[in-house]
Amino acid sequence: MDISARALLVNTTVRVWTGEKRDRAITREICSMKGAEDNAVRANKSLLGEDIKPVQAAERAVRAAVNERTLPWMDDGTRILKGAAFLAFTESMAGPVSAFDAAVEAFIGAYPEIRNEARRRLGSAYADSDFPSQGQLRDRFGVKLTYLPVPSSHDFRVELAAEEIAAVRRNAEDALRGTVNDAVRALLDRLREPVAHMATRLRLFRRRANGKVEHPFRDTLVENVREIVALAPMLNLMDDPRIAALCADIEKYLAAYEPDQLRNSPRLREDVANQADDILRRMQGAFA
Repeated sequence: MDISARALLVNTTVRVWTGEKRDRAITREICSMKGAEDNAVRANKSLLGEDIKPVQAAERAVRAAVNERTLPWMDDGTRILKGAAFLAFTESMAGPVSAFDAAVEAFIGAYPEIRNEARRRLGSAYADSDFPSQGQLRDRFGVKLTYLPVPSSHDFRVELAAEEIAAVRRNAEDALRGTVNDAVRALLDRLREPVAHMATRLRLFRRRANGKVEHPFRDTLVENVREIVALAPMLNLMDDPRIAALCADIEKYLAAYEPDQLRNSPRLREDVANQADDILRRMQGAFA
């Protein structure tokens, strides 16, 4: 089935005023003082210091939430989302977006104090003109998720000869097929990483007779496997039965045990590590 009927594209725009400002006058002073060519050295002012960090952290959390639930599509940062997962995706994004808005509100509330602190920090480099007014500030921040259809190779409206349209369509189909394959490989990489890590860590783990542990592992060893298996149906764009079968086995053989069960049983660790290796081999063979 055509991918355009099963998925949509997501473009994420997050506006954050970083408060980084180039000071041309100080730049000229430094170049003159050091005998450097014009603009060979640049002076940048950090207007906001550490106060912008919570907003930047919230921005990263928004982008991470998008990336977790989608797959790469284009080099410009556009991601692809399974159509059947659209509602779950929008619901899951409500929290990170709300947290971003809250961080922005806290920043705006503290803005007068931040400006006063900047006056002290920057000394003679401070300039009122570097700072937007309180009213202008809100426009410097925002989150926008834009949803677009996946282009279809059948939809050409350019006036070309039939032969030329056929050539363009073949080119578009090849490009689309390659992009879909890249998305599938991205999902496989996300599955492979925690499975391979589990196999390695389980084999390294040792508990000596005196109770001392060598090469311990954290509970996240199991939690990370469970998380990607839970996300995989949302990321399996074409409902590929091979991926579904791999996920079913990961859930059955790797995610079914609690971390302490694995820590307390050498035989169970060996069995699960062997199952992980088998799944990795099948993953490699099915998509070679």
